[in-house]
Amino acid sequence: MNEGDEADDLLDAHPDPVVQYGNGAEGIVVEAINPAFRQTFAADGAEVSLRATLAAEDALPAVADAIQSGDPLDRETVCDTTGGERRFRLRNVPTEDGGYLLYTALGDGHDERDLQAELDRLEERNERLETFASVVSHDLRNPLEVAETYLDAARESGDDTDFDRVADALARMRTLIEDVLELAREGRVIDDRERTTLESVGTAAWETVDGDEATLTVENGSATLRTDPDRLQQALANLFRNSVEHGSADASIRIGALGNADGTGFFVEDDGPGIPESDREEVFEPGVTTDQDGTGLGLAIVERVVDAHGWTVSATESDAGGARFEIEGVESLQPL
Repeated sequence: MNEGDEADDLLDAHPDPVVQYGNGAEGIVVEAINPAFRQTFAADGAEVSLRATLAAEDALPAVADAIQSGDPLDRETVCDTTGGERRFRLRNVPTEDGGYLLYTALGDGHDERDLQAELDRLEERNERLETFASVVSHDLRNPLEVAETYLDAARESGDDTDFDRVADALARMRTLIEDVLELAREGRVIDDRERTTLESVGTAAWETVDGDEATLTVENGSATLRTDPDRLQQALANLFRNSVEHGSADASIRIGALGNADGTGFFVEDDGPGIPESDREEVFEPGVTTDQDGTGLGLAIVERVVDAHGWTVSATESDAGGARFEIEGVESLQPL
């Protein structure tokens, strides 16, 4: 199932009437209405009239203004339904290319917060889809063109060097695809957690990294935290690789608990060249990298894992002048 299908399914599953509209060449156009809207207002799916649904005529200008301006709207109003007039909470949720009109019947037992949470998740999915589309359309194009160019050359020359360059380009595409898939998976909220030590998860992550002569030092290793060990291990491995790839072959990397009074965080730092202060916020954006061989998705995956735990991550400078990443908001980080 692709992302568009998920969005359609989510809209259809809403228990309340929803209208999805877009900005067309001739103004606002209705793109979809869900089954609950048809059942409530007996509207034809091809034509939806706000005037026909709103019994309270004073609501019509407010709704029209909100749609035209792209502003949020949240008000109570009266609507004509198949069962007569009913009071609804009417909201406009604008998006970049349109928005949603949500009719939540008051007093019928629907949990409005659940509906809004589903819409928030839909917006998050749409944002991720845009990210993936950008990576696929931009970052994959270059190695694909390289592979095509050297494949043509190899067919003419039979030179092993040309074939090697094709293989390198294909390997680059495989890495990009794997990172994009990882980025998609790591956005899932983490519900099931178990208690583990900082040393065990840090050491397990380090074992997956080709560190050359680099070294890892674990401080406060007996400190414990509640986490999904596999996903945290993935995030730590990406931080370690970032230090190795942007530092030296013998980089010195440290991980340990933050010196907070409540012990609710940990850090990963190195002695490499560090991250300029002006770049520290955008390094977590997908595609941002200073390594021409990198995908720019490693730190984006880290942020997704951290967010899924309900934590926060920030980039700063280590005492040695290298990169330092601080993860805060951890539920427990106390010694055994």
